[in-house]
Amino acid sequence: MIKDKYQWVKDKLTNHPELRDSNERLYYHYLKEINYDFSKSAKDLLKDMENRTIPYMDTFGRASRKVQEEHPHLRGKLWQKKKSKKAEEVKQEIRDLS
Repeated sequence: MIKDKYQWVKDKLTNHPELRDSNERLYYHYLKEINYDFSKSAKDLLKDMENRTIPYMDTFGRASRKVQEEHPHLRGKLWQKKKSKKAEEVKQEIRDLS
């Protein structure tokens, strides 16, 4: 699924720098582009994801991370801060498991 969205995400991050730090906004742009019915309830949105009518939001987050990993010029202002913080959290979690 990430491969399917990779080019779309790359194009969006290139053309809309404000999306580089927000997977939620990136996903919203996708839903707008496919003309998703925003009059539906949140429950219906989740059902649509569950039924695979629309892809899960995390698909776009993973695609965004992959694009930004391979194309540093598409990283947002918060990229390094998030990357460093998460890396330390994961390291600590691994230490705690040992």
